[in-house]
Amino acid sequence: MKVLTMPVGPVETNCYITFSENCKCGILIDPGAEPVKILAEIAQRGIRIFAIFATHGHFDHIGAVDRLRGALEVPAYASQLEAEIAGNVELNRSGVMGREPITCQFDKFLLHERMLDMGFARIKPLLTPGHTQGHTALYLPDHDILFSGDCLFKEGYGRYDLPTSDFEKLKKSLISLFELPEHTRVFPGHGPPTTIRHEKLHNPILKEL
Repeated sequence: MKVLTMPVGPVETNCYITFSENCKCGILIDPGAEPVKILAEIAQRGIRIFAIFATHGHFDHIGAVDRLRGALEVPAYASQLEAEIAGNVELNRSGVMGREPITCQFDKFLLHERMLDMGFARIKPLLTPGHTQGHTALYLPDHDILFSGDCLFKEGYGRYDLPTSDFEKLKKSLISLFELPEHTRVFPGHGPPTTIRHEKLHNPILKEL
């Protein structure tokens, strides 16, 4: 599996295009903005996208979902707990600080811990609340790849001062992610990639446990 990272939008959210180099089949994760740029990259590489995934419902992770869902004719997945956030401009933070109001809808809801077989890749949704109530990390066990959204960053972790945030739940979510294989590559919602091993040694959350 190949992972393409595309920082998009005003806070440079990492949008990921993850695809099999054998069949050019892939998925799109957290398309927060700039749909034209994302579509151009998909077309240039000849990738067939099968689904869109949102790790959570904040504006910077869903901003291009509706546009891309229509253009690519694919379903959009997220936790059912995030549907309310994605559809509410106050909860998803697009209604503050003069931003353009953004909402989106999801077609299918992820069943946490239930493996989703896309044919070219298996995806295990992991419920990781704390940053939001239904925040979901996406784990590809056959490739030891984790898309951690805004739960786990390189030597950092997500905010917990927003609607539906909870620091105690965030700590538990991070502990659960640290139980993944240490060589697992982690691709966060913002910033550079890391590994589970690196975070078990250097993440500042360890001081809070």
